[in-house]
Amino acid sequence: MLGGKPSPVTSATSPSGDVVTTDWSDFPAHAGVAGEPLLEYPDQSELPDRAREIVARISEAIERESGLTLTPLEPEAEWFDDTNWHPRESNGYGGQSMLTTVNCCELQSVSTPDPREWRAVLDAASDAAIAVGLDGFVLDEHTIDCNGDDDCWLWTATATDGVQWVNLAVQDGSRDLSGEASRDAAEFGWPLASIAIGYGATVVESGRHDDYVEAMRPFVGQNRPPATTSD
Repeated sequence: MLGGKPSPVTSATSPSGDVVTTDWSDFPAHAGVAGEPLLEYPDQSELPDRAREIVARISEAIERESGLTLTPLEPEAEWFDDTNWHPRESNGYGGQSMLTTVNCCELQSVSTPDPREWRAVLDAASDAAIAVGLDGFVLDEHTIDCNGDDDCWLWTATATDGVQWVNLAVQDGSRDLSGEASRDAAEFGWPLASIAIGYGATVVESGRHDDYVEAMRPFVGQNRPPATTSD
């Protein structure tokens, strides 16, 4: 392979005692994705119903706690249109992946509560996320705790189960002492203050679940080697 590394080849002993050699160019998922959980997940065509429930439960919890309305940024009927799906062509080892990623379902308010109430909003969203099978929301590393501090204007957090995720952002750009948030809001027509959520997932492409299950058999229980390609 010119300019690249060959795909990894590993060996493992099967329950029957046979040594099985596996070429990771045949891995049907991706080097950056745990492939085994997807064996029990809906594929691309079956995912929307589960995703809509997750988004609905979390957004309803945020609305109850904050008293604000979250409005879809695009019509809900278009959330799972082809334009929001992004197939993975490579598996990270020089072979082909059977996975596709969706990013959709963005909702946003046009104001936000006082920062001293943000924790209650986050906790309510976490409870809803846990109720629908995700972990609770975890604040991103760069996020500081807001207790009315003047320089605290943005929180970002993620809830995930390793396959699906929901991103949450709470912001009040008027509190950004640099003025950058206010300038960006004016330039791009964004709300200066808002609560926003968006959904994403990486799953098996429509109609390929049986093929995926078969292709995954040699890789079940094995540790994924580092990727050998950058895609």
